[in-house]
Amino acid sequence: MKKPFFSFSNIAWTLLLGALLTVAVVPAAKVWALQQLMKIGLFQPDIPAETAAMSAAPDMVFSNAAGAPVSTLALKGKVILINFWASWCPPCRAEMPSLHTLYGQWKNNPDIVFLTVNADGDIAAAEKFMQDNGYALPVVIPAGSIPSNVYTGTLPTTLIIDKAGRLVLRKTGVASFGSERLQHFLQQQVSGN
Repeated sequence: MKKPFFSFSNIAWTLLLGALLTVAVVPAAKVWALQQLMKIGLFQPDIPAETAAMSAAPDMVFSNAAGAPVSTLALKGKVILINFWASWCPPCRAEMPSLHTLYGQWKNNPDIVFLTVNADGDIAAAEKFMQDNGYALPVVIPAGSIPSNVYTGTLPTTLIIDKAGRLVLRKTGVASFGSERLQHFLQQQVSGN
């Protein structure tokens, strides 16, 4: 007996293939799919068990919207969370809501600084993207070279530098910033434990 062309399995496979192609081709669909995977607990940053042996972070200089330099060396004594991103990058856009939420929880703490580094170097476009999407994250652009052992060009990349100036976390690729483990890790870094 010949199987009918419009069988349930043919329709299901066609819909599944169409959904996968949509996610692969349409950036907004990829953002949505990544955000759904983040909601179920995927893409959590690996929190190091021990930070004492971490290497010193190199000095990196950025420029804010007013053109003023922002140096990681000048911020020593504060925890610094640096996120390299671009508005055209679907994984960057997928993680931005959780990064914005994390920033909202910590923005009034004087011991932590957030820097979202627009990899395109266009601060006006980056700030417009933030404003259009309701994000209040501070935007900077590179004002010098970034060492390749810290940032290889992969977007997104997130760094956390502790108060002693050590690179204690480096996450390449999309990350969900809403986990309790990350909150606890940041609290440890801020309190110096």
